[in-house]
Amino acid sequence: MNCSELMSLLVDFLGGELVQERRETVELHIRACPRCEVYVASYTQTVKVARALPKCGRLPATFEARLRQLLEPELKARQDD
Repeated sequence: MNCSELMSLLVDFLGGELVQERRETVELHIRACPRCEVYVASYTQTVKVARALPKCGRLPATFEARLRQLLEPELKARQDD
């Protein structure tokens, strides 16, 4: 397994959705790769922090429209890559 393969399996790994053999392969890679070990720890902590944030409900319509307007060029540029 390489780092790129680990990244493609990260959500399933953290969600406990991998079969045992695949999970063990991911765990071996994480233990052997300091970069991935730090990344997985950081990702896991980010998820925990995000889940602990209070729920704020829907954004005001005008704010949401403005935010979408600002993000649209960036999202389109990523799709074109």
